[in-house]
Amino acid sequence: MGFKKYIYIVCCTLSLPLVGQIYEFTPPVRFGGSINSSADESNPVISRDGTTLYVVRTFEQKNMGGIYDQDIWYSRQKNNEWTAPLALQPLNNKLNNAIIGHFNDRSDSTKELLYLVSSYGTERDFEKGISIATRKLNDTAWVVKGKLPIPGLDIDGKYVGYCMSQDQQIVIISYEGSDSEGEEDLYYSIKEEEGWSEPENLGSTINSEGFEISPFLSKNNDTLYFSSDGFKGQGDADIFYSVRKGKWTSWSKPVNLGKTINTPYFDGYFSLIDNRAIWSSNREGHDLDIWSAWAIEPPELIMTLKEIKHVSEFQGTDGMIDIEMVSGVKPYRFQWSNGMTTGDISSLRKGEYKVQITDSIGQRITQVFLIEEPDAKEQHIIRFPNIQYEFNKWTFVNDSLINTYDSLKLVAKLLEDYPNLIIELISHTDARGEDSRNLLLSENRAKACYIYLVDELKIDPRRIVPVGKGEAQPAKWLDPLTLQTHVLTEEFIQSKKDDNNLFEYLHQLNRRTEGKIIQLDFDPKTAPQAPKSYQEFQPMPK
Repeated sequence: MGFKKYIYIVCCTLSLPLVGQIYEFTPPVRFGGSINSSADESNPVISRDGTTLYVVRTFEQKNMGGIYDQDIWYSRQKNNEWTAPLALQPLNNKLNNAIIGHFNDRSDSTKELLYLVSSYGTERDFEKGISIATRKLNDTAWVVKGKLPIPGLDIDGKYVGYCMSQDQQIVIISYEGSDSEGEEDLYYSIKEEEGWSEPENLGSTINSEGFEISPFLSKNNDTLYFSSDGFKGQGDADIFYSVRKGKWTSWSKPVNLGKTINTPYFDGYFSLIDNRAIWSSNREGHDLDIWSAWAIEPPELIMTLKEIKHVSEFQGTDGMIDIEMVSGVKPYRFQWSNGMTTGDISSLRKGEYKVQITDSIGQRITQVFLIEEPDAKEQHIIRFPNIQYEFNKWTFVNDSLINTYDSLKLVAKLLEDYPNLIIELISHTDARGEDSRNLLLSENRAKACYIYLVDELKIDPRRIVPVGKGEAQPAKWLDPLTLQTHVLTEEFIQSKKDDNNLFEYLHQLNRRTEGKIIQLDFDPKTAPQAPKSYQEFQPMPK
């Protein structure tokens, strides 16, 4: 049976304290006493002190407007038993009546408030919205005092529902708006200094092509529970939850509460009072009844460090961090400070790496790891990645794939982090072309790096010595198939000419720029001036 046979106005309950986030429940039981009847019971709201339960009854002959009307009924708890429900007079009339939430009056500690679906006024207010009723504490008579002024609340459809946050600063509204994804969507309005904001759609992550109804906010306004027939579920309409990521339009992918709560029939109007969940369901295939279950708190989100590998050499890139989840609710989301999103990260340099781990129910932990490296040593070679040049020139390559300027900034950062280092900046070429020409080309390429570091990045010129090696010192390459290391001589590279991509890649490895530490004791007070020739390019033979 579809949802709309049962309910004409969709409402929600007050958000009371949420103990942890929920993913498992005890087996459901019917709400005690005579709360449930042959009519449909929905919209359960428990008072702030836990002693009064308000429900909506539909298809009840005793309703003010007959069986197709919705009236509010209430029951009190006495000696751990719930009394037979009574109609809430004088708040019921021949329109659809429902309670949104029960609160203490923040402006008057002697009063309490009920937020209601609007159907009140001397001439019966048919405009859909939220009315406010008040009474003195321990009094029995509720008095309607007016409406909640939410501007732009334009409700054309038949169905509407609300949720008032526990701090009374947020209203979640379910209705079919002009920008709805499907049928009823969920919207929000915020109480600001100048008044309530116009409703805004919660976004396509929450709202589907079906309907989203009966919203419920957790105590901290960070978890939203709602009923929907637009996401994959157990049957008719299921209860889902989503975790807010910050903005009210940014939510995690909705998660089904599971088979313990949801059935092939209609399930909705979920609320959580401490650890007790209450909701409405026709789970036995008949009329809607109020059901309850106890929430089982999930395991705490805990991780452990499985392995950490520090860098093996100065300025190396072989660091590794591998973490393992001990407990929490799968799946887990990893967000590292370097942009990685896996549980283990590798190819790391020295530095601090922070990871934020979030599980599927919104539990979150943050951990910081430190990758270390050995001390610098003289004659140590440092490979600088992605410093590349145009063919047969010393002009830098700077495109969508290779940004030489960014790589040179890494060189500058190295010198800033280690102020006592003096390095040779060594440029190499491949073996194509004449030896003498390659030597001059490599010298000019090293000088191009030197000039950029000194002039643009303001590195002390005395800390860099540009050197060209031409083709004299070929690089080494580890063959990933054979795991053998080869010196990239021209003879070896020529043996790979049938594989054009590999052929060019090996040549590029030889066209590298490296650093070599030549001193560890730079002193700006005593260091001699850098030769002017470092900024003078050598003419190339024609």
